[in-house]
Amino acid sequence: MSGRTFGGGGHLIRILHFVAGLGQGGAERQLALLCAGTSRQVAHEIVAARGEGFHGPHFREMGIAVHSLGAPNLYSPAALLGLAARIREWRPCVLHCWLPSMNLMGGLAARLAYPHQPAVIASVRNVDDWKSPWRIAVDRAASGLWDRVLCNSRAGLECSRRQGIPEKKLHWVPNGVVARDRISGAERERIRTDWGVPPGGVLLISACRLVPQKQVHLLLPMVQILKTRFPGLRLLICGDGPLGPALREQTAALGLTAEVSFAGAVDDPWPHLCASDALVMTSQREGTSNTLLEALQAGCAVFATAVGDNRALVGNETGWTGHESEMARALEDALARPDVLARYRAAAGDRAREFSIEKMAVSTLSHYEAVLRRKPARRRAMTAMGPAVESAMRPAIGKGK
Repeated sequence: MSGRTFGGGGHLIRILHFVAGLGQGGAERQLALLCAGTSRQVAHEIVAARGEGFHGPHFREMGIAVHSLGAPNLYSPAALLGLAARIREWRPCVLHCWLPSMNLMGGLAARLAYPHQPAVIASVRNVDDWKSPWRIAVDRAASGLWDRVLCNSRAGLECSRRQGIPEKKLHWVPNGVVARDRISGAERERIRTDWGVPPGGVLLISACRLVPQKQVHLLLPMVQILKTRFPGLRLLICGDGPLGPALREQTAALGLTAEVSFAGAVDDPWPHLCASDALVMTSQREGTSNTLLEALQAGCAVFATAVGDNRALVGNETGWTGHESEMARALEDALARPDVLARYRAAAGDRAREFSIEKMAVSTLSHYEAVLRRKPARRRAMTAMGPAVESAMRPAIGKGK
């Protein structure tokens, strides 16, 4: 990110991020990576409608202020008025909203913050085909409050277009994944042994929240089918959520306690991904999956449902995508031919390098610049920061209309 500043003056543009909370979701992870990757270029601040959660301390370690509104729900007047008050006080140039509820409430709060109205960037982090006709109509109307909509997947962008969001506002900014070194061979073997993988066995991994959308329950019958032909097969489930107890009961009922292990909530699944042979995903909906990108970087083959951008991310070189009903057969074919699984794993790292944090950060910064360049009225926010800042910013935003 070196050499890219706004007007050459360092922390000149203030970006206020509006989130529901700071738990362990994919959107929160990408926000943390964005802030870390752009801290030299812009000043970030975060308003969480509810509470902080897992990532709160991480932002404070980066020197980023976090304000928790403690709202009873995402559509409460407390969230709306609290955000508007923070906008008036801090006077950001851009309000970056994350996830559907935040898009709507953020757009309204920005208007309530008059005369210090920032540019508003909305986010689409999933394929939101779950929306009712009423909600689609509300979001279509709310899009008039947004200057741009950043979509982390092409599938999410197409869904938003179908739902009537103006095409000129829709832009694709794929997720980024942190470049990391893989664990040593000895550490890999230690982890596999700890989870009961015998010599020559295969370790599959599922790493996600245990919620209905992820459909982890579909993996267990697959393991039951495959274990008779591949007795060294093991499945490690990393994650927690409301369906955890039911999944453990299902595992016991299917007689899979020797083949399936539960790691619970894992702060950093990277070592487990590096120790695994393949990621298995049965998600009902996805945008651009952080876990999928991390698994590729870790050298995992990927077997995933063809939802969101999964097919585009995996391709034919690093694994398989299709309907969940066909996944067991795809796994069986690959496990029966170790050369195929090895080829998938070898190609995975090259594929992951196409999705770097730097690319994601540079692209996002370019959208911050663009909304300021195209919205002269937003200069009120910069003017409020002082004449020197406004003068320094002028080369970055231009004299445009």
